[in-house]
Amino acid sequence: MTMLQFDIVIVGNSAAGLQAIRTIRRHDRTVSVALVDREPCPAYSRVLTPYFIGGKTPRENLYLVDLPFYDEMGVTTFFGKNAVSLDPERRELGLEDGMTLRFGSLLLAMGSEARPFKTGSRRISTLRHMADAEKLASLLQPAKSVTALGAGLVSVPVLSHLPRDVERHLIVASGRIFSRLLDAESALLLEEHFEASGVILHKRDDITEVLEGERLQISLASGGTLATDALVVGKGVVPNTRLAAGAGLAVKDGILVDERCRTSHPAVYAAGDAAQGKDFVTGETTVQGNWITAVEQGEVAACNMLGLQHVYEGSMKNNITEVFGLEVAAIGFCSDEAPRCVVHGSLASGRFRKVFLDERDRVIGAVVIGETNDSGLYYQMVRARLPFPGKRALQGENRYAGFMRQIA
Repeated sequence: MTMLQFDIVIVGNSAAGLQAIRTIRRHDRTVSVALVDREPCPAYSRVLTPYFIGGKTPRENLYLVDLPFYDEMGVTTFFGKNAVSLDPERRELGLEDGMTLRFGSLLLAMGSEARPFKTGSRRISTLRHMADAEKLASLLQPAKSVTALGAGLVSVPVLSHLPRDVERHLIVASGRIFSRLLDAESALLLEEHFEASGVILHKRDDITEVLEGERLQISLASGGTLATDALVVGKGVVPNTRLAAGAGLAVKDGILVDERCRTSHPAVYAAGDAAQGKDFVTGETTVQGNWITAVEQGEVAACNMLGLQHVYEGSMKNNITEVFGLEVAAIGFCSDEAPRCVVHGSLASGRFRKVFLDERDRVIGAVVIGETNDSGLYYQMVRARLPFPGKRALQGENRYAGFMRQIA
């Protein structure tokens, strides 16, 4: 059995792991760092995979860094390898090929997996890894009809980047799209836009059976049937917690972390989609599952692994996407349960804004539809716990710029 020793070992090569590497090297060029990831390639953007699948960008544009990056950062990489065992007390991480990595500190940033969908059909796929994207790019290129199950940030962007002449069906179990992301009013606006773009919505429905044939024959819970060339499954994700749970670390929905992104063992940290920590607005523990949170947690974990004692105030929803030619951003607490909300602008004008306020009229969230250049402003307002400045202070680019100077 081969055993190697490193000061820091990182499992996961996406937003959190990548930010941890950059942060470590910004502060320290001498500690030894190893990176383990099951995918055999450099870090890439999952957000861009729908563009690749739709033929709007080549595969090489997905990569965030190249292989020389890791050498420049002095990182020993173990790509295409799964971490299969963890012993926190012995500070040992076992890889599937029998190799053991000993560590001073360990960061678990393995992300999450798509919820499984039982099928043996090659014409059905989830989208979580590069292999999924490559499969879907090949599968959807000749398709005349595509169906997506689940109206989230995977299935909807895939549908939106298909050619306009492709028949598109969207099956949603709940009563609205983006049900975990947006409030009901904002979701309804998008549903109307989707339908105007040619999407056939099947709300409060689900798939009961899929039969193979010249085309896939899909039976719906409502009693209807669909004939389609491909099915994209986007029913949410499940944090990768098996390694942590098997090692006796505290796990709920995700790997539980404190304000330093430290798990229940002082030598082990977690960040990104696998981690469950405090929500900045509600104070409850949550798996936030967005790029910005993963970057922030990766940086905090890295600093603390180096002994720099950084504290994370909590994660926030901060999702930005583009669907059917329309930009959408959801920041902070975007819920019908907010004490108060203020709407300004309209979808027709290209600048719909819905701002969510707490009992003291402080901004706790915002939905931005249309141009989203100002989404960072709302993020800063929530982080700074600022009172709502009024509609006039937020209308028009010049007013945005002036307000940003006031709070900078």
